[in-house]
Amino acid sequence: MVKTNTNKLTDDQISEIKESFDMFKSDNGKLDNDQIKYAFKALGCEITEETLELIKKKGQKSISFNSFFELVSPYIPKRDSMSTLEQAFKLFVKDGSGITFKDLKKVAINIGEECSDSDLYDMIEFADTDGDGVINKSEFISLMTTKKVL
Repeated sequence: MVKTNTNKLTDDQISEIKESFDMFKSDNGKLDNDQIKYAFKALGCEITEETLELIKKKGQKSISFNSFFELVSPYIPKRDSMSTLEQAFKLFVKDGSGITFKDLKKVAINIGEECSDSDLYDMIEFADTDGDGVINKSEFISLMTTKKVL
């Protein structure tokens, strides 16, 4: 159970935090520093290097959901939904041109997600509405803001 005052957060925001944590956590059920960065970015937030250093100084190599929740919850009410989606898009692609198979595979490997190449291609095909083999920013935003089911 989360120990913080969640009055400022909606149920959807709390669910988002949990989903982000679950997406990036290791087999031990915790996030290491790299996974913390990815989970923050997926939520449209940036964690400072100072905060990561504080975690290290406390001797923590990884953090639990409750610790992650405590870290990220102050950032959530301040987010702009469009900038959140843009941050999430940037998780996948550095140059802004679009998410390719290679980008998607790299993120899957970085977060420890085992996906077959076929599954990754299916994901791209599902979101790629213009058929160019790349998920551009508008396709990504459309995917993330509509309730489609694979």
